[in-house]
Amino acid sequence: MKRGVLILLGIILIGFAAEQVAAYFLRCAPSEWLCHEYGLKPEQAERMKLLQKEYGSRCGPFCDQMCEANARLEQLTLGSGSVTPEIRTAVAETDRIRTETRLAMLEHFYAVAAELPPEKRRAYLLKVLPLVIESCGSQRR
Repeated sequence: MKRGVLILLGIILIGFAAEQVAAYFLRCAPSEWLCHEYGLKPEQAERMKLLQKEYGSRCGPFCDQMCEANARLEQLTLGSGSVTPEIRTAVAETDRIRTETRLAMLEHFYAVAAELPPEKRRAYLLKVLPLVIESCGSQRR
């Protein structure tokens, strides 16, 4: 009985610690996470903040466009019993926006990687590229 209680208490403590770590990383800015994760110098941290701000200004319009395109696609599909030319166009539009968004993300990730110490670039890219590349099999090593 004592052993079970101790195991349960240990699980609760580990869960609490994991929640605290996750909360820390979720409440800090992406540039802060990068600084902590990759040990950046203050001048590199400032550059990361600028890159993040620049990317944010590019990303916002994509989100708005994607929401509008998805709403249109939903409206068309719910009002139809088959795939119409309008639905095909709406699907193509969501794909176009997704492609532009992914390219902007890749450009941002490469810009960030270029600011990191050379020996840390690959680790960073391996961490962020899954956000862009939806792969069935990884070639990452």
